Amino acid sequence: MSCCTFIASDAPLREAAPSQSYPLVLDLDMGSVEDGGADDNYFLTAFSDVGFYTDRRYAVSLEWNATAGRAERLVTYIREALRETDAVELWHVWLGEFFEFEDRPFLHRQTVSANDLTAEHIRQIDQAEIWNRPDKRCPSRPSFYCLTVTR
Repeated sequence: MSCCTFIASDAPLREAAPSQSYPLVLDLDMGSVEDGGADDNYFLTAFSDVGFYTDRRYAVSLEWNATAGRAERLVTYIREALRETDAVELWHVWLGEFFEFEDRPFLHRQTVSANDLTAEHIRQIDQAEIWNRPDKRCPSRPSFYCLTVTR
C-alpha cells in the first residue's frame, strides 16, 4: 500500500503525460529523485478506485515529484475541469479498500473557489502527512485530506 494523490469529478477527466521523455535518476544513498525538472513532467492516469473515497464517478491519479511549476499547471488543469462540473476534489489518501470502524481514517476537508485556488493549496494537500500526524483525538487512525474546488 502507499499514498495516492488524485483528482475526482462528476465529469470525465483528461489524462496527461509529459510531452517528451525525461531522465529519471534515483540515488538511494542520498534518498533523492531527479526527474528532469520540466514543468510538464508528470502523469495524470485513470484512477479506478475512486469509489472507495468519494461519491464522484471519475478520477485521475497524480504521479509526480512536486515543483512550483507543476503545481501551477495542476491549478490550470483543475480550472479547466471545472468547465464541465460545479466542483472537483483533490484527495491525498492511503490506498486501501476498507478500514475497520476503529481505524477508519480521519478526514480533513477544505473548500476553496477556483479563483482563489493556488499552487500552495496543491502543495499542502500533496505533502500532507497521513501516518505521522494523525488526528490527536484518535492517534491510531490515518488522516486523509480532501480539497474541494468549486466554480
